[in-house]
Parts: sequence; C-alpha cells; structure tokens
Amino acid sequence: MEKETVISKNILENMSDGVMTIDLRGEIITFNPAASQMLGLRREDVLGKKFAEVFLEHEGNDAFNQAILDAIYEASVSHNRTVDFNTGEKIIALSLTTSFLQSSEGGGVNKVGVIAVFNDITEVKKLRDAEIRLTEEVKRKHKELQDSYLKIEDSNRDLEQALKKVQMVRIAATAFIIILFLGIGFFVWNKKHLTAKTEEIQKAEPQTIKVEPQPVSVPISMTGVLEPLHVINVTCPFSGRVKELYAGYGEIVKAGQAILKMDTSEIELKLRDAKAAYIKASEQFKAVENWGDSTDVARVKRSLTKAKLTLDSQKKTLEETGRLFKKGIVPATEYDGAKQQYQSQQMDYQSAQEELQATLEKGNEKNKNIARLEMDNARSKLAEIEMQLKQSSVTSSVLGVIIMPTAAGNDKNVKKVEKGGSFQQGDIMFSIGDLRGFAVKSKVDELDLTKLHEGQRVSVTGDAFPGLILNGRIYKVSSQASKAGDGGGGGAPSFEVVVNIDELTPEQKKKVFVGMSANLEVFIYEKQDALMIPVSAVETAGGKRFVNKRSSGAGSKVTSEKVEVQTGYTTLDSVEIIKGLKAGDEIVIR
Repeated sequence: MEKETVISKNILENMSDGVMTIDLRGEIITFNPAASQMLGLRREDVLGKKFAEVFLEHEGNDAFNQAILDAIYEASVSHNRTVDFNTGEKIIALSLTTSFLQSSEGGGVNKVGVIAVFNDITEVKKLRDAEIRLTEEVKRKHKELQDSYLKIEDSNRDLEQALKKVQMVRIAATAFIIILFLGIGFFVWNKKHLTAKTEEIQKAEPQTIKVEPQPVSVPISMTGVLEPLHVINVTCPFSGRVKELYAGYGEIVKAGQAILKMDTSEIELKLRDAKAAYIKASEQFKAVENWGDSTDVARVKRSLTKAKLTLDSQKKTLEETGRLFKKGIVPATEYDGAKQQYQSQQMDYQSAQEELQATLEKGNEKNKNIARLEMDNARSKLAEIEMQLKQSSVTSSVLGVIIMPTAAGNDKNVKKVEKGGSFQQGDIMFSIGDLRGFAVKSKVDELDLTKLHEGQRVSVTGDAFPGLILNGRIYKVSSQASKAGDGGGGGAPSFEVVVNIDELTPEQKKKVFVGMSANLEVFIYEKQDALMIPVSAVETAGGKRFVNKRSSGAGSKVTSEKVEVQTGYTTLDSVEIIKGLKAGDEIVIR
C-alpha cells in the first residue's frame, strides 16, 4: 500500500496537467507543481488553505471559481469547460475538468471531495481564434471579388449602351444639318411672304382676353429612393452572446415580436454577485446604524469599567501603602512600587477611554452615510442587472423591417448579428425600419433652396408603382450644403431635403416597397382662384407695371385704357395679377 502511495505521488508530481483536490471542508489537500506553475501560486501558499481564502478574493476569475463551485453543488455531474484565469501577470485559457471524488471504504459510497484537472491551452486558443479570423477574412475577400466582378459586368453593359447612344447622336446630327440647310433655304424664299403677313397682322384688330379665376400650381421636380419612415436602432442590453435568433435581415416584424434571445449565463453570475454585494452592504449598514448596541461597543465598555475598578483599587492600595510608609512600617521601595502601579493603571484607564471613543466614532453620521451610500449603490447595481436580465429577449418596438444599421463615423464594418455572435452592452445590433410610412431623401441646388420650406405638399410617383400617387409633405430642409464628391469640392453645392409619407392605404402597401425609386413634385406655389394673364399683356414703364384694360364705351372699335397692376407669381407664359384687375375684366393685347 505504501509503494502504491509513493507511485501515485510521483505520478502526480510529474504530470504536465495541473491537479487540485478539495475536501468536504473546502480545504485544498492536493496542488501539484504543474498547477503551481500554471496558476502562478506557490504550493506552500495554497496547501491546507480554504479554497475561498485562496481564489475567491481574486478578481477576474469568476468562470474558474464558478466551475469549482458547480462541481461542489452538483456532486453527481462531471464538468468539462474552457475558462480564463488571471494569474496577476497575464490571462491564460484553461481546459478544466472537475468531478466529485467518492470512496467505497466501510462498505458504502462516501463523498470525499472535488478534483480539478486543468491544462494551459492559451496557445491552442490563439491558433483557433487566428484560424477563425483567417476564415472570415477569406470570406470577406471572396465577397469583394464577387462584388468587383459584378461591377465590371455593369460597367461593360453601360459602355455598350453609351456606344449605341453615340451612334444615334451621330445620325441625329447629320439629319439636323440637312434639315437646317433646308430650313434656311425655305426662310430666304419665304421672307417676303412673312413680312407681308406680319404687316397684315399688325393692321388687324387687337386681341381681347377675359380675366377668369383659375387654379395654378408651380412644382419643382426631384428624385429619390423610398426609405422607412423612421429608423430605430436596437442596442445590446448587456455584454454576451446571441443564444437564439428568431428573425433575420429583410424580414418584417410586428411590434412586440421577439427577434433574438441573449445568453444569460454571464449576467446570471453577475446577478448572484450583485445580490451577495447587496446583502453584505445591507448588513454593514445595519451594523453601523445600530453601532451603539453592537458587541464591539459593549466589549470596550466592559474593558473601561474593568480598568476603572482596577484604578480605584490601585488608588486605595497606594493610599494605604503611603500611610504605612509614613509610619515606617513598609520600606520606600514598596511605596514607590505602589505608586508606579497606580500610574500604570491610570494610563491603562486612559487607553480604555480612548479606545471607547474611537469605537463609538465608527458609528458616527459620516460612517452611516458612507454605509448607506454603499448599500444604495449595491441596490442600484442589483436593480440594473435584474433589468438587463429581463431584457435578454430583444423585441421590436414597432411594425417594421429589420435592416443593417448605418455605420457611425469611420467604422465601416458593422458587425452582423448571428447566432453565437458576441456583443458588448450598448452595441447597435440592428435597426428597425418603421413601415407605417416612407421617407424620401433628395437633393436640391442652391437656386431652388429658398423656394422650399417644411410642410409643403409633395406628390410622389414611381416607375415601379405606376398609377399610384402618394401624398407627402416636406419634413426637413437641410441648412448646410454638401458639395459633390462627398464634400471634396469641384461641384455645385446641394442641400438635402427629406419628404415624409406618413400613411399609406392597405392597397398602396401591397405595391410600394423600401428601396424603390421615387419621383417628387414639390408644389412651391398653389392657389385655386388666381387671376392669370399672358406675360405679353403686361407693360413696364417707370418701374411700374400696366395692362390695357378694355373700355366700356359703345361702338365696334376696341378701345382700352392703361391700368396699373400689382403682379404676383410668374410662370413661363403667364403672370398672376394681385391688384388692379378683378374677375370678369377684359384686357387688350396689341
């Protein structure tokens, strides 16, 4: 039996795997050299110590500690997992196997303790991670090659179409030159005829037009692409991995529908830690709040009382020795000794008073406030983690379509949400495009900018949904210009305009989709009863404007009088009369 023990000890001492055993009292009874080297702990600092005393005080080793605790709580289960361990100088990856030791001595099965076997797989993990990154990089490069090939194919098609257009332009130019020469010849031949016709028209009677109210609208045309009405970013509720994925990009989700579920193993560990911290902080606050009745205060008070009684007794002894010394009964050395003992007891009594004062000071208002704040912080942390745990199921807040979030700043690589993917708290996981309506973003030049303002009516049509006219309003007009080429200069400044289509009918929703191109007609001027007359009817003199209004005199000859007018909006061939004419008036155009 002794030989087997020696062999087992030699095997344990020479194993390359770390081995640690813990008895039922939580005491570490085995810790081989490999374990000491891997974890950076000396054997003499570990053996015979409690597991909690050695490992639970170190931060950053929650996964390692939890694995050991799971082995203790689940005695019939063996665990094999990969955990990180912080040695204080570096973080290593361990392949950890734990199981419960049992003994069959005495005819029954007895629980002895827990054994943990582990080895350092840091390099293996780095190689595995490097392999995963290399695979992702190869996939990305392959995707870039595919996209480049498609762009080249599109460029070839565009080039073929451009060549066809050039040929058509050459044919049209030749035909135009031929027609131009024919027209010049016809014009020279018919010049005398045209001159005679003009003189005949000038001698004819002037034209009269009756002024009638009519609707007028002046649009500005723009183009854009249909986008969701609003885009809502959905962030990661806490740091962790995606456990389940219920919907993907491009899918339409309803309000309240679950999209994914986060793995809660890490947050549950944090929750247990937060509960323990809150309990400790609560107990600490209660102890400080009732400090006057604590055992520490009672102990110090007893010590003070004892010191006072001893001081009084020593005082009586000194007085009695002094009387005997004066009578010559006791020597001077005995009297001096009694005096020294009294002085020593005085110092002990003073120390007891100072200790009582210092002990009572621990329960002052400052320490109470500190304990209360620590308890409040622990409670807030616990509530925050509980709230995060409740948000482990990520849902959509609106009816919409799941889309990739827009990259922020210089970060052009937005992480795609996949099952098993890791995210940090606050990371944007995806966006929800609100499909209750649509938004169209367009550009307008600086000349038309001053004609636009929020709230103007917009008619939206598209080649992909013929026959449908969507009603929109200008939602926003940018106050800052952006130049062509992403602000690089060399182009005319343009301003972004956002048009909102707040609502669609069920029939329209069946035919209109995100990404379709749209034609916009922004009505910059609308009036239902405008008095419009031809531009040629208005004459200008001395900075004023006049029209020839027909007189109401009798006779067959048309007569008129000059009337000053105030003009309004002008189109290509007409002008609005705001003042000076009324409906039913007739004007003369000479």
